[in-house]
Amino acid sequence: MRFGLIVVLAGLLLGCTPNYNWREATVADGAVKAFFPDRPLTQQRPLEYSGHEVLFSLATATVDQAVFAVAYAPLPEPLRHKPEQAREFALSVVGSLYRNLGVAEPAELPKEGVPFIIDGVSPQGSVRMQAVVWLTEHALIEGIVTADQATFPQQQAEQFLQSLEVIR
Repeated sequence: MRFGLIVVLAGLLLGCTPNYNWREATVADGAVKAFFPDRPLTQQRPLEYSGHEVLFSLATATVDQAVFAVAYAPLPEPLRHKPEQAREFALSVVGSLYRNLGVAEPAELPKEGVPFIIDGVSPQGSVRMQAVVWLTEHALIEGIVTADQATFPQQQAEQFLQSLEVIR
């Protein structure tokens, strides 16, 4: 009887646990290596920044309505030679993460490579975003996890963000 109870409880626990199927993937035109919790899908679209077109790519995997993403934007050639303008671009992108969640930007934005959390709202309700941003000589790279605040997968978010490796 005890064995049967253990089997039933184990089955219930497995049924309540998200199905994380971790896999290593190289994304962002080979610039980033990450462990995604499911097979990532990549989308691209051009964005305009200060008179420059930036091809923005986003590799995402979704598990139980939590989105794990790597965003990649190669710097336009003129920004590669102007570090201050490249940094302004990176700061504007980080600021947009706050604004997109209806949160005022802090007086001091998070430092490059340091994870940060934003609790805000989306059309679906309260949302939490945990992110980290890097600016290299060639690109802006973001690691992002978003989910409902009540069900945010903190352990998996940390695992995902810690797995990110900027290759170039």
